Amino acid sequence: MISIEQVVNTQKMNAEFLFALNSKAFEGFEKLVSLNVEATKAALEELADISRSALTAKSAEEVAELRHRFLEPAAENAAQYTRQVQEIAQETWAGLAEVAVKSVSQSPERLSAFVTSAFQNAPAGTENAVEIIKSTVTGATSAYEGMQKAASDVLGANMQALAAAGSIAQANGKSKAADRRANRVH
Repeated sequence: MISIEQVVNTQKMNAEFLFALNSKAFEGFEKLVSLNVEATKAALEELADISRSALTAKSAEEVAELRHRFLEPAAENAAQYTRQVQEIAQETWAGLAEVAVKSVSQSPERLSAFVTSAFQNAPAGTENAVEIIKSTVTGATSAYEGMQKAASDVLGANMQALAAAGSIAQANGKSKAADRRANRVH
């Protein structure tokens, strides 16, 4: 028989899981907001410096030079911003996956305890049915653990692929910036 205490405990575990997920998601959001505030502040400071310099420029050549001094770091800053956003996204997804895996890894044990507790007070003569259900739950738990391991492996592979893609994007951004500088020199 299922008791009210078991139902309440299950609800508490579900609430803890949701709070943990929300906490990790909010941490990522907070980091992203902080990054955006810092990036905006830096961009405004750079723009103010360039504007002041442009107002004091005495020739068109000085203004052209200022434009180059502004655009080159802007491209590099944009690439760095993109890398930082990718890092925050990776950290957030890894945190969410960790919470999910932790919660899911505890689920088979909780289910087994729940089933055992529910059948402790089973009426006499239902032992065969109880054993069938227990073996079904054991089989399902075993299959579930296999799927969980496979999902964990896929998640790990995806995180590695995302990190590799970020590294490639970073390298491409640096080489494109170097190509643009080289083209300006020639």
